[in-house]
Amino acid sequence: MLTMMVSRRLNFALVLALLHVCAAQLGAQHRGDNLAFQGLSHLSVGGAKAYAMGGAFTSISGDLNGVFWNPAGLAAVEGFQLAVSARSLSGLWRENQIYRPNRLFVTLPFYLEGFYTPDPANNGRLDHELAQDTNYVVEHPELGLEPFSEAAADWQKEIDDFGISSMTAVVPLKFFGSPMVMALSYHKQSGLLDYDRNDTYLNPHLGSLEYEVLPRIDGNDTVAVDWYRFSRQRSGDIQTIRGALAIGLSDRVEVGMRLGLLSGRTDDMQALNQVGYFNLYEENEFSFSYDTLDTEVSGTSTFSAIELSAGAIIRLTNFNLGFRFTLPQILSRDWDYETVISDPDQTNTTTGSGADKLKLPAAYSLGLSFVPAEAFTIAIDFEKLPYSQAIFELANEDTTHKPWVDSSVLRFGVEFKAAAFLSLLGGYQYRTQEFVPDGAAFKAQGPAASRYTMGASIRLGRLGRIDVAYDLQQLKYYDSYYSNTNYALELRNRLTVEYVIGF
Repeated sequence: MLTMMVSRRLNFALVLALLHVCAAQLGAQHRGDNLAFQGLSHLSVGGAKAYAMGGAFTSISGDLNGVFWNPAGLAAVEGFQLAVSARSLSGLWRENQIYRPNRLFVTLPFYLEGFYTPDPANNGRLDHELAQDTNYVVEHPELGLEPFSEAAADWQKEIDDFGISSMTAVVPLKFFGSPMVMALSYHKQSGLLDYDRNDTYLNPHLGSLEYEVLPRIDGNDTVAVDWYRFSRQRSGDIQTIRGALAIGLSDRVEVGMRLGLLSGRTDDMQALNQVGYFNLYEENEFSFSYDTLDTEVSGTSTFSAIELSAGAIIRLTNFNLGFRFTLPQILSRDWDYETVISDPDQTNTTTGSGADKLKLPAAYSLGLSFVPAEAFTIAIDFEKLPYSQAIFELANEDTTHKPWVDSSVLRFGVEFKAAAFLSLLGGYQYRTQEFVPDGAAFKAQGPAASRYTMGASIRLGRLGRIDVAYDLQQLKYYDSYYSNTNYALELRNRLTVEYVIGF
């Protein structure tokens, strides 16, 4: 038995070292994906006024925010303009994992839920034998808690960041008598926030086969289930330089093109720390033993991409129609990692590097803005991101990787000119995610995040204007298995202040 255990542990460690990432064999659970392109599918763009209007800016003309949302909207900008913005960003992650008794191993959830803390002196003893001991104390669960609440959460993580967000310059010119506008912008997403954690990462996962029996070890009647604590975090800076050119073809038609160069570097960390392992025997017979095998991956990722998009706006009497098309692009990731695998007896360190590519398909955005009264502007956008057509080219085989699904974004925005110097702004955004939770009934669409926005634009006469935007994004979803349900919550809030001056 001891020989089999040592062999199994060494083989698992070898696989981890070869694949440069931890948990390469643990593909049954959604939460716990290996380091790849996490955090890069929802990069923010600039423009405080556009943020405050929920991002519904595809059809808005005459504002320098067009350099981020639709380059055609720059064509009606009058006068040279400069803008600089700063923002404060915070993120919160929370998870509540609920294991439930089942007909095979009724008391095993006591361990995973933390209701019972086994004594290391009882390593390898059958659970039903321990139940005769007066030290077998099981805490009562707290009932009635909202599953996504802080009170119910097994863990919570918060990250904050503050810094300069963007700088933009817009220069109006003439092209054969027609208005032409050139723009250059620099946008920095500092403190890129991505975090994931799973305190009951199991290999193999108890609920991965639903009502089927877990496969037995060859030549052995037991099933060995390793229990780990998984965590992954990415932080860093992503910069995008955009150059745009817009031309007013007529009083009603504006067109524009934009070229963007993305680059950045992140610090990555991923850890898989073993708590112990279960040996499952016949129905309702199992034992638990503490064990230690820690795998930690750390290093850097360097990202780069080139984006090319074009847009058009048709201006009518009381409303505008807008369209933006983004060509296919390739997002590259060059990584350098160090992997440290350790147990109480030894530590092994390996290094590795590689290059991954994510080929993104073409995407488009449609917009409509309506002016029902002189003081009101109402805008609606729809964006389609066909991520199901994305192609991942990974340097190493990764069994945890799952393909993305299409993402759709619906945005609403409103501007109310309350006074000659003041506009009040508000908006809402509904975005489906590019991943599908495990156990979801519909496999072609991910959970939806909601974003609520508000702000103001304050005109200061010859001193320019100040735009202020606040937005709160919330994502709730759950992974559902035969053995457990993982309730996950992500919250992000951002305050952006932008100063615009014109000459």
